[in-house]
Formats: sequence, structure tokens, C-alpha cells
Amino acid sequence: MNMIETKNVELSPPWVTYFNEIKYSVGADPSVTVGPLIPVVDVYLIIVIVSDNEKAKAIATLLHPTKTFGNVEVLVVVINTHGELITPLPCPLDAFEIASIFQTALTGNDFFQEVVVQPQLPDEPDAVYPVFKPEVIQFFNDDISNLCNTFTGVAANVFQDVLRNQICEVSILFSTSCDEES
Repeated sequence: MNMIETKNVELSPPWVTYFNEIKYSVGADPSVTVGPLIPVVDVYLIIVIVSDNEKAKAIATLLHPTKTFGNVEVLVVVINTHGELITPLPCPLDAFEIASIFQTALTGNDFFQEVVVQPQLPDEPDAVYPVFKPEVIQFFNDDISNLCNTFTGVAANVFQDVLRNQICEVSILFSTSCDEES
């Protein structure tokens, strides 16, 4: 009788995947450091350190401040290199101001291409379209459905997971570039 040896199977919890999504998307900018993921009592804390205060304010405005996975809450905190807490910009903000915030937050990130403001449909309010290069973000994730145990996601979709999709009632619609030469 042949015995099949099995490995101990462990899966990355969703908050670890979320941490890595932030790390490998927003953290792809050389002026941004993401991590570590810190367990604190009943929550997990993700610290995002940004070297430029204006960029830090923009990133703090765009990131979800909290994310809940079942009974596990994740808090995302943006600080500058002096350890000072950076708070998001308050409403009201219009589509063009939000587009400028995206430009400030993501300039220097190799995945980011541009930001466009236009209505989603005729006679509708303006929406903000951050546009990303047609690339994938990949990292180890204990994903047993993948031969290499990796998470692989289209860059625009990963940014959509970790950034807010509405700010001050303005829709944010994450897009992949249509330009074949990007």
C-alpha cells in the first residue's frame, strides 16, 4: 500500500493578503514603506510610512482607514518619517480636487499612469478615473489553488481593493490603460 505524504497546509488569512496588497501596490513607490502588520489586542494595525508630508496626506485620504474581515478588524495608519500621524483631507472635495489627490499620492508609483476626470454617463456628475498600467501585482500568499502559491491580480484591481471607491460622494472608477504602449 502506497502512502501519500501530505504537507501541513496553511492559508494566508485575508488580513495578511490585504496587508500584502497595500505593500505591493501603494508600497511600490520608493517614498512609501508599508509594514509591518502588527497584531494589537483584537485588531491588526498596518502602518504606512510616507517620506513627503503632502504625499502622506494624499495617501491617508485615499486608503481605507479600516477594513473588516469577519470578526477581525484591520486599521490602516499613515505616518510621516517623524512618526507623526497623518489624517485624511476633509470633505467637501470635488472630482478635480480628488484627481489632484490621486496625482499627488501615486506619482512615483510605477503602476500609476494618469488620472482622468469625466462623467461615467452623459449628464451625470464627474467621476475620477485613476488609470494604471496593464500589469500584474504578484506576491507569495499560501494560495493552494496556484502552483506557486501566489496571489496574482491586475494592478488596477488591487488598487481598487485597497483605495476608497468614493470620496465626498465622488465615484472613483479604477481603470487599466487602453494604451498598448504603456
